[in-house]
Amino acid sequence: MPTITIPRSGVTAEEIAASLRAGLGSGYNVLPGMRSARRPMAGPEPADAGDILVGTGSNRLFKAQLTIDGDAPGGTDVRISPGGLGWETIVNSLGIARKVRRALVEALVHDRSARSGPGGGPR
Repeated sequence: MPTITIPRSGVTAEEIAASLRAGLGSGYNVLPGMRSARRPMAGPEPADAGDILVGTGSNRLFKAQLTIDGDAPGGTDVRISPGGLGWETIVNSLGIARKVRRALVEALVHDRSARSGPGGGPR
């Protein structure tokens, strides 16, 4: 389960969801406050405010679950778990979970550090 640390505390689920929508495009469903059901092939179900489900189509097969920890030392941790119970987990690890990670890193990790100089201010 990969974890990304955004070098800023208090990043909200809405901000992460907006970054994912922009980075992944319209082919992906970004659902804040939802999680993957624990039953095979079941649809999304309500979850905590710090959870985000990202999927395609009906979100039943190709999906990734994000859990946000805004109180992590050094920033905000986002844990990414591929969805599925068997072969789906492997497919989602190599597909959607990897794309989600890349979109978050580009939008919220590299983008912010690239805009700040050695002292944290603008270059």
